[in-house]
Amino acid sequence: MGNCCFLIWFVCFLLFIATIISGANADVTSQDFHYFCDTNNDRGNYTTNGLYSHNLNNALNIITFHASKNGFYSVSSGQGKNIANAIGQCRGDIKPTECTKCLTETRANLTYVCRNRKEAIGWYENEKCMLRYSDRTITGLDEIGPAYFVWNLNDAPNAGQFNRAVKKLLDGLRDTAASVACGRKYAVSTATGPNEEVIFGLAQCTPDLTGPQCLDCLVQSIAELPRCCNNRIGARIIRPSCYVRYETNFLFFGPPAPAP
Repeated sequence: MGNCCFLIWFVCFLLFIATIISGANADVTSQDFHYFCDTNNDRGNYTTNGLYSHNLNNALNIITFHASKNGFYSVSSGQGKNIANAIGQCRGDIKPTECTKCLTETRANLTYVCRNRKEAIGWYENEKCMLRYSDRTITGLDEIGPAYFVWNLNDAPNAGQFNRAVKKLLDGLRDTAASVACGRKYAVSTATGPNEEVIFGLAQCTPDLTGPQCLDCLVQSIAELPRCCNNRIGARIIRPSCYVRYETNFLFFGPPAPAP
């Protein structure tokens, strides 16, 4: 009996410790924060307090300040093998103060979970903002990976009609976002589903892309929906260069943020 009581106590103790550890990391592993580090170590590591670390901190300081005002900013800090390139973007409806908060939290989380990796990317609070950095050039590139997909677990009742309505909505948003010559490549709209439900849609590219680059990224994302998220009443595909999302009877975006 004594050994049995000790075993129960020991298991409870381990669960208690696991709970503490889980709670300590909740801010960086929550569903509101998605990230990718350079897990293959293709870009290498940097030394804390080294030259790349200094350049990266400088670049991220600039990003947090300027991206919050303009909704997007890219910068390079330093030169040669120690250059740090960074991009920050907020969703088209995110106001400057909220953008600053989102990018600041993303920076803290990303540099923690991907510490000492030269390349990383993260999205925070349901893609309200994105932050990425690397020692390679990342501006002006149509990059579709790394990516992640999220979908609603519920299926649409009239799947065929619903899927056609979603595709028509997103194709229109794709063309609108890609046609923006200067400023945010961002578009939102609604469509009516087969059962009179309201379908809300969003498409966005980073403004450093050309129109054809933006179009290509969004085309690939929309084409992925039948494979990953067919018949689902809500889904999103998030890539470094573009973002597509739709939801049924759920308004997930607000009024457009003031133009920069």
